Amino acid sequence: MTLQEYTEYYNEIFIPAYADAVALLADKPEQLIIEQENSLSHLIPYLDDNNDITNLRRAKGHLERATLDAYKMTWVELKKKLMYYVSLDKSNVAVAFNLPVDEVLKDLSLFDTNIQEARLLEARNIGKGNVDVSEKYLNSILIAMKLLDSVDDDNVRSYQKHTFFDYIQKHSIGFGLGIVASLLATWIIT
Repeated sequence: MTLQEYTEYYNEIFIPAYADAVALLADKPEQLIIEQENSLSHLIPYLDDNNDITNLRRAKGHLERATLDAYKMTWVELKKKLMYYVSLDKSNVAVAFNLPVDEVLKDLSLFDTNIQEARLLEARNIGKGNVDVSEKYLNSILIAMKLLDSVDDDNVRSYQKHTFFDYIQKHSIGFGLGIVASLLATWIIT
C-alpha cells in the first residue's frame, strides 16, 4: 500500500461516488462525512511517519467504506426514480424508456440481481475487503443511469394525461349517476 494508491483511490473512485450521492440526495450524508474524517485521522499520522503503513491501510479502509455507503445511497435514490417510471404501466415499460422493452426488462433484472449478489457477498465477508460488493453496486448504478438517460419525459406526460382522461371518461357515467342518486335521495328524505 502506497500513498499514491490511496490518492488514486480517493480521486478516481471515492470522489465520483461521493459526488453522485451528494448530487442525488442534494445533501452531504453524515455517514460519508464521518468516514472521511476517520480516513483523515489515520492519514495524518501516516504522513508524520511514512513507515506506519497500518494507518495508511486504515485510512483507505475508511474511504472504501465511505465509497460503499455512497454507492448504496445512490442506488436507493436511483431505484426510487426507476420505480416511478416502471410503475406507470408495468406491462408496457416502452412508454417511459426509449429502448427496446426486452433490453429495459433485462437491465431492470440485472439492476436488482447485482444488488442481491452484493448483499450476499457483503454478508459473507463482514470485516473483509468489499471490492466485489462495490463493483456490483457500481454496475447497478451504471445500469440505472443508462435507463434513466433513456427516459422520454414527453411520452410519460402524454401517457399520464391520456390515462387521466381515460379514467374520467370511464367513470363519468358512474360519477354522474352517483350525484343524481344523491340529489334524489336528499330530495326524497326532505
